[in-house]
Amino acid sequence: MHVALIPDGNRRFMKKHGILQLEESYQMGISRFYDFLEWCNELGVKEVTIYALSLENIQNRSANEIETLLKVFSAQAKLALSDKRIHKNKVRVNVCGDKSVLNRIGGPLGKELVENLRKLEESTKDYDEVILNLAIAYGGRQEILNAAKEVLESGLDLTEENIKKKLWVKDYPDVIIRTAEDRLSNFLLWQSAYSEIYFSDKLWQEFTKKDLASVLSDYRSKERRFGR
Repeated sequence: MHVALIPDGNRRFMKKHGILQLEESYQMGISRFYDFLEWCNELGVKEVTIYALSLENIQNRSANEIETLLKVFSAQAKLALSDKRIHKNKVRVNVCGDKSVLNRIGGPLGKELVENLRKLEESTKDYDEVILNLAIAYGGRQEILNAAKEVLESGLDLTEENIKKKLWVKDYPDVIIRTAEDRLSNFLLWQSAYSEIYFSDKLWQEFTKKDLASVLSDYRSKERRFGR
């Protein structure tokens, strides 16, 4: 099973709990994501795609917030190189998005993040128990345009199968979960055609294993007809 995740509500969580430092709130969100990965493993999920940083975030958030995000993500990617949870569960990490944007706009922090992510991909490339797709500098529309461009430049026919091969996220999610909001926000627009979509009112840091188990139980109870 492939579960995709949009973990939203970080700034609202800060306000609700009186957290003053943006970095502290993001660290709590990352900690909850490690919990989420463990829950997925326990509940039989073999692939997870997380919307970590969108192209719109990079373009529209304040310079201070983007600097904080890049700093936190880079540090976490470096820590993950020796994180027992990654290696114990044999998690293969794939970075999905336009990394050239991080190099171009992120300055030294962006370049550092790209390098740390490259090392993380390399160190986990032989694992096959769990696949983790990190959607960073990602946008669904941009992904489709990029895939179509690569198909045409390769001299191939512009078919659905050829586009799929060029997508940043190759496999289609069975389930998409979003916390705190009720929209996809340019996430997996091509891949979500037949996904079951679940919106949670909870802020991301408040999402629990029980919530995930409830989503997966509901999904597994449904007959998926795919247009039949």
